[in-house]
Amino acid sequence: MNKTKPLDTAEILKEAKTSEHGEAYRTLDKNQNFRIGVGVRLTPPNPPSFFVEILIYLCPSFRNADLTVLEKSLTCLKELKAKNYTLTCQDGNCVSCEATVDSESLAEEYGKVKALMNASFG
Repeated sequence: MNKTKPLDTAEILKEAKTSEHGEAYRTLDKNQNFRIGVGVRLTPPNPPSFFVEILIYLCPSFRNADLTVLEKSLTCLKELKAKNYTLTCQDGNCVSCEATVDSESLAEEYGKVKALMNASFG
């Protein structure tokens, strides 16, 4: 990850064009409760599709269910759903939350979800 310009959409797009699967992804922030990343998918003949993805880990300790973490997770999931993120259950006790955005809004959307996650779990 390029520390000075983590959301260089031209760089991510270039990487997707050379990728075998036509996709590039960057993890920008993570901790035991969540991971935030951005990426782009190429699906010709459509234009490139930029997205923000948040993985919310429901039981990060894998031992005992922490109701406080689950409540915080549920609050985040409700807010993301209200912002039109798609929510998909994944292996590993996590929920993937994804929204498609235009390339110009990628950095702004990342900032919004980072603030939400840090306010919720920080």
